[in-house]
Amino acid sequence: MREILFRGILSPLPSPGFVCQHLQKTMNSRSTHNTPCVNTPTLRNLVGSTLLVISAALIAGCASGPKPGDSAGARAWMEPAALALLNSVSAKLGAARTIQVEAEHKLDPALGLGLRLDRGRLELAVKRPNQFYAIQPAGAETREIAYDGNFLCVMHPGPKHYALEPLEAKTIEQFAQLVDERFGFRPPVAELLASDMAAELLIDVTSARLLGRERVGWTRCDHLRLDQEGMSTDLWVGVEDKLPHRMLTTVTDMPGHPTWDIRFSKWKLNVPLDESLFSKRPAPGSQKVQMLKSQ
Repeated sequence: MREILFRGILSPLPSPGFVCQHLQKTMNSRSTHNTPCVNTPTLRNLVGSTLLVISAALIAGCASGPKPGDSAGARAWMEPAALALLNSVSAKLGAARTIQVEAEHKLDPALGLGLRLDRGRLELAVKRPNQFYAIQPAGAETREIAYDGNFLCVMHPGPKHYALEPLEAKTIEQFAQLVDERFGFRPPVAELLASDMAAELLIDVTSARLLGRERVGWTRCDHLRLDQEGMSTDLWVGVEDKLPHRMLTTVTDMPGHPTWDIRFSKWKLNVPLDESLFSKRPAPGSQKVQMLKSQ
């Protein structure tokens, strides 16, 4: 499984390995900086190393799992029942022409930056094949991202900053990959909203297994675990609705095994969406800033 959310953020980025080493050595000093490495009015100020939620490269970048196909025996750990469940969820979400979902997320302090965005609510919408919208309401720290198939707009309404870049993609997967390649981050939870969720989640995974049934809130769920070197992802899937209700990512090769926990609610599939969300632009008087390219 690749980065779940954003990797670094929109600036010339060090390697994931360097990020992890730097994180482990210096994260304790983050409280002295409200937003690390900010130079107004670049997009560092716009997103402050977080856009909607903290970069999962601080999670996934720390895991250096094998490339798909590197190990002939890796697939032997894939339980058929686990793959069948994952594929059923993938088929249901992939067939939906529109998706709306809300979530609550919490990032372990060892991975966060001590900001309000380290936890809180997320709202996401997708219209297939290639339109995407997400917002994390957080007062003055609120972040938004809107993509209509041709332009990517990243907005920070509080200080009225935004970035607008041309970007053409035919699918949600291609959109996420192009944003990753060009700007060094991934849109939030893009893997779950892809047309082939199973294929996205199984990248670099060396084992998949079912761990029984548990409740997430009032919902009975099947508990699925995906493992790769340095990281594990637990997914709780509703027994009846076959939708994700919780996802827990654990960095297994960092002290204390820090986690990123997200709980999903209010899934709505194939419902009419406000088309203006995907082409949303900032309020009048907002300042346009430069989207720094990934190196």
